[in-house]
Amino acid sequence: MNKLEEGCYALQIEGRRLEPVSLERNPVGFCEQCQSDLESLAYHRTESGWLVSAHCHEEHLILMRYDLQWNWLGDLELQMTVKEESISTIPREKLEAVFTPAEIRDMLACEQNQPYIRQNLYRARAKYEKFEKLFGIKIRI
Repeated sequence: MNKLEEGCYALQIEGRRLEPVSLERNPVGFCEQCQSDLESLAYHRTESGWLVSAHCHEEHLILMRYDLQWNWLGDLELQMTVKEESISTIPREKLEAVFTPAEIRDMLACEQNQPYIRQNLYRARAKYEKFEKLFGIKIRI
């Protein structure tokens, strides 16, 4: 299954990761599932052509294939994924925007199997969804 990373719109296809060339939003057709308009999310360049990630108002996803002259070649399935990261790999500035210093300290401690204060971890877990919405990163501990 082809995957599109939520937030950064990097495409994972055939074992490769393609960064988007453009994030321009354009109408690109109609959804076969619900007949509503499709809007582009990201454009990706390959050796043989273009891949356009698109979605409709019902959030159906599709990956449209084009050759180098923008002739349509077909559609592929596409799935949105949330980027998961461990606490230690997330920049401190992003963590500090949502979590308190004590919550950050104890999330790091938990990740490293060190002693931590449970209450701080509970408070931090209540904020995971907010962090994901802000930065498109799902925290995994």
